Amino acid sequence: MSGLDTLRVRYSLVLELNRFTNIHLFEKGFYQVRAKVRGPDTSVVICESLQLGNKDCTSQELGPGIQDNTAISSTFKVIMKKAVIKLRNAFIFSIDIPGDICNFVKSCTVPISIEFQLYHARLVSRPKNHDSLEPCTVLTVDLNYSPVYGLHYCKEDMFEYQYMAQVRYTVHMVMVDIDNPPHTLLSHCWDNSLPVLSVLGTPVTDYKQLILNVACILCGSLLSASDFLKSSFSNLQDTLPAGYRRELSPADAVTALQAVLSELSQLDAIDDAQDRLIHDLKNISRGIHILWFDFLECFVHSKHIQQVLLERFRAVQLERLKEACFTQSHAKEHSGEYKSATLSSSLGSFVRGSRYIATIPPLPLHSNDNDGEAAGLPIILEDLYNWEPYTDNPNISVPKDVLERAMQERRVWDPIMRRPHVVVQLDDAVIREWRERQSGNSPPDKLTPPELRDVIERPRSMVLNGDPRTNNNHSTPSTSSVASSTFYSTTEDSNSLLIVDLEPNPQEALKVVKPERPPLPATLPLNNSSPEEKPTISDLARKTIRLLKSEVTHINFEQARRDLIGSNLLSSVYFLTDTEGSRMMSTVYSASPHLVVCAHGLEGASNDLRQVRIFLQLALPKSDLHFLMSEAYTEDTYQDIREMGKLLAEEIVTTIKSSPKEYTRISFIGHSLGSLVIRAAIQEPMLERYISKFHTYLGLSGPHLGMMYSPSYLVNGGLWLMQRLKSGKSLQQISMKDHSDVKQCFIYKLSERDQLHRFKNVVLLSSHQDRYVPFHSARIEVCNDVKRDNSYNGLSYREMVRNIMQPIIQRVDCSLVRYSVQYALEQGSANTMIGRAAHIACLDSEVFLNKFFSVTAWKYFV
Repeated sequence: MSGLDTLRVRYSLVLELNRFTNIHLFEKGFYQVRAKVRGPDTSVVICESLQLGNKDCTSQELGPGIQDNTAISSTFKVIMKKAVIKLRNAFIFSIDIPGDICNFVKSCTVPISIEFQLYHARLVSRPKNHDSLEPCTVLTVDLNYSPVYGLHYCKEDMFEYQYMAQVRYTVHMVMVDIDNPPHTLLSHCWDNSLPVLSVLGTPVTDYKQLILNVACILCGSLLSASDFLKSSFSNLQDTLPAGYRRELSPADAVTALQAVLSELSQLDAIDDAQDRLIHDLKNISRGIHILWFDFLECFVHSKHIQQVLLERFRAVQLERLKEACFTQSHAKEHSGEYKSATLSSSLGSFVRGSRYIATIPPLPLHSNDNDGEAAGLPIILEDLYNWEPYTDNPNISVPKDVLERAMQERRVWDPIMRRPHVVVQLDDAVIREWRERQSGNSPPDKLTPPELRDVIERPRSMVLNGDPRTNNNHSTPSTSSVASSTFYSTTEDSNSLLIVDLEPNPQEALKVVKPERPPLPATLPLNNSSPEEKPTISDLARKTIRLLKSEVTHINFEQARRDLIGSNLLSSVYFLTDTEGSRMMSTVYSASPHLVVCAHGLEGASNDLRQVRIFLQLALPKSDLHFLMSEAYTEDTYQDIREMGKLLAEEIVTTIKSSPKEYTRISFIGHSLGSLVIRAAIQEPMLERYISKFHTYLGLSGPHLGMMYSPSYLVNGGLWLMQRLKSGKSLQQISMKDHSDVKQCFIYKLSERDQLHRFKNVVLLSSHQDRYVPFHSARIEVCNDVKRDNSYNGLSYREMVRNIMQPIIQRVDCSLVRYSVQYALEQGSANTMIGRAAHIACLDSEVFLNKFFSVTAWKYFV
């Protein structure tokens, strides 16, 4: 065995199983959650228990344990929906992996995952041992970590559709030890002149220099890990009351490494230097172990820390979910005009084929089933109609040259502030010229406004914000006036950044914003010192720690994102940057009961929309949402849609009257045929008294305009065949074949008495991949075929669109939003070819539903 083979790096991973939530398990009985940590074949994983038994949870029948190196939770009984079982089980895994001194950081970053298994016992009596339970489903979570930074997060993950349950777990992971490198390691490095030892720009000219370089890599890595653990310890302590905090020595890896290198440099004997290096590694590792167990003693099983780490993970998760979400605005009076599916299809294909979508980084705790692979993320385009689009206003007080430059560049729409950012490149001369115009204003320090935080990170750029709703309120002062503008400027080197906020605020003056410096490169240049120059010990220590602590950045992703923004296809489409608003979703609290009615489609069942319900509840955990999963017309979905609407209306009235709570808002979610059933139901006189409570209408791929101009011959043929076989009234109504005169058809008559404008929010979702329901029909638009059709049918069809859309346009407090989605569907499958896969993806795609409700749709239900 060579010296390199004996270098081992040890991680300590603590897994807390915090709680288990039964969302919708199909089988009652006894359950267990088991967890196994998996690494590469060259790794060694050992599992031990931090706490056995659980005195707090009387519902648990069989205590936790370890079997075949697998952590086993307490056994618990599930007999009711929405049951929450507290687990409080903690296990510690020791993970040993081989380290390579030539590429140490990379060799220490190996694939590690946690495999959660749900076990079930179909027994009347309690199981006597762990072997009495059988596996039923598996959830795999990949760990994306850095050897120096480790992991400290809490996450909630769901098992698969059949076992709709959620497990909350906390992961703490840190590098704690590097096994003693033998003397043969140094000899091997010296004999082979390994180039990595010059990575700090310090040429290896003698054996002592070799020892110093090895000490930099090994001791520096452990000291950096210790520093980060101290920082995490201190950071989490700051969230606790003062009486629960411990005194910690300040984190200073540079000074500690400098002391190690100084002592090594004073030793002349090679054997003494080697022994000293091994001794130093032991001491550093001993200090990490002491700090590590203090950390665990303070924070394991702490509900407060779990919540803090959970919120931090949700913030990271939302940052990723918002990727591949785009938005554009339109004048509301143009909402009836057809938006071709070509743009949505072209945008989706372009983004999916770009480097951008392929380089979206994974989460620190990443489950492909719940979080999705980068290439499989759905692409969402939002069309907003509840305000005027951005227009240049000549009354805005902006210097002409600045305005001209701004108008030549890309705008990025901010849905929080409801205004676009315009980015232009500025040089230092422009900044100086601008400052000369603003003479007399001293620039006080001020932090970046939250709405600009995402844009300000771009160096040497100017961001121009304009809100068309307030433009008319701007006065027309002179060019040098700052009464109606707020300016943010920087003076750091070449990273000049000027931000002009065109909100009227006369009390604001020139402010200085200090942007973050660019991240360090992944590796320092080789041999950047001449052979005659030897860095000092302090230089070596400082450079080593700076290199190891350089935050891991996804440079390829950031560049791919900038390239995508600069493409011509996105000239009128902006990234949906609802970051601050999305972070608010978990804190939105509403004590007023809100009834959400869910209506299924043709040949559907009440459970069809259960994942829609689940992800909406997860997006708004503090809102008092009550769901009515309609069963009124489940037995016969081929009957008259009007009759189904009456049945649904009766079911709603019965639910409201039988509920002990008084609902202040009523929202509706309908899929496919269910969208029409809802529109028929809200026209019933029995619901008229509740119209004032109507809040949001969400239509998922609903055939609002029927199937008369369907572009799919295959679907048209299938409808014709089903009408012959089923003789269903609803199929004739959807096809607008229930009467020879179009204006006498059910769907046309439905439009004449339409009530969609009674809602505060009308949200329509469609997909160009869905061939079951035409794109324009789901969006309630006039398609190109109808525009060219000047026959009686074509004119009647246009009137039908006008009947629905005109009241929505005229009502000021009714907002209209349309979403078009491109899913990552299985290519070549029959369901994809006929369009069924996209038609039902809005119901059964966990990745889409999580993204849709977490990033944007949640705000329509608060």
